[in-house]
Amino acid sequence: MTANTTRHRRNAQHLETFSGLLIAMTVLVLGVTVHAEVTGRPALKLVGVLVLLLVADVVVVKAARSQRARAEDR
Repeated sequence: MTANTTRHRRNAQHLETFSGLLIAMTVLVLGVTVHAEVTGRPALKLVGVLVLLLVADVVVVKAARSQRARAEDR
C-alpha cells in the first residue's frame, strides 16, 4: 500500500464522516421545515437552507466516492 492510497482512504473516511453529519443536519432541517409548513409559519428561509444542504450532501458524497475509487484503483 502506497502513501497515496493511504491518503485517499483517509480522505474518503473523513468525507464519509462529514457526509453523515451533514445528512443528519439535513434531516433535522427537513423536520423543522415540515413542522413550519404544517403549523403555518413562514418557511421560505428554511426551504432555502434545506436546498443548500441537499446540494452540499450530493457534492460531499460524490467526493467521498471519488476518493474511495482512487484508493481502490492503486
